[in-house]
Order: sequence, then structure tokens, then C-alpha cells
Amino acid sequence: MNYNTKSYDNTNSGILFSNSDDWIITQQGKINIGNGDERVIAVQRNNKDGVPILELYKAMGTLKKNEDKQKDDHPDAKGVINVLNNVKSMVISAWKKSNDKGNNYISLSLKDFDDGSNVKKNVDDKETNNPF
Repeated sequence: MNYNTKSYDNTNSGILFSNSDDWIITQQGKINIGNGDERVIAVQRNNKDGVPILELYKAMGTLKKNEDKQKDDHPDAKGVINVLNNVKSMVISAWKKSNDKGNNYISLSLKDFDDGSNVKKNVDDKETNNPF
């Protein structure tokens, strides 16, 4: 049977849509994973079972308006993207805390699945309604 379906090579490409979900960026900060600090944001949303969660996103690049656009086929925006090498997954734990000045933040701890090593970093919590 021949279904005449088109096949596309999506290598090194992607697409952005307008956000129609009820996602709320609740926190931003840094997390150190091995070799250096990475910028992260926390997005509050519901999982597939309707349970509130915070989903963490790591900055991977930037886009800015292409001020040198001279033709219609030139890009509208340009930027830099960091190649992501997701070589492993880790366990993350979080604790709500306050500093001596009363500023709330979330303390994060990462550890490998197979060993007990921890790396702790703090992320500001600007009086948000965290799901935990």
C-alpha cells in the first residue's frame, strides 16, 4: 500500500508559536550543573493529570531584530544558540527558604541518579504561589 506521505528533514530547525497555555513564569535564577552557572526560569503549569508543577527551562540562546535586513528573504531576527548536550539526567530537590532580610528564595540541590553528590544554588522567589 502506498500512502504518498511527505517526509521532512527537521534537523537543525524549529518553530515558535504564540503561547496559548496558562503558563506563568514564576522565578528566574541560576543553577550550576558541573562546570558553570546556567540561566534558568521556572514556569508554573499543570501536568497532564492537572497537578500544579514548576517546569525548569535553561536559556539556550538569544534572538534580536536583524537591523541589516535588506531583502524579503533575509532573516527578520538573528542570534546565537548554544548547542545543548543533554548527556545525562539528574535528580533535583527544592526547599523554600528566607534570608536574614526576609527575602524568599528557593534553594536547589542536584545529584546524579547513581551517586549522592550534591550541588546547591539559590534561586530568588518573589512571593509567588509555588505549587509545593
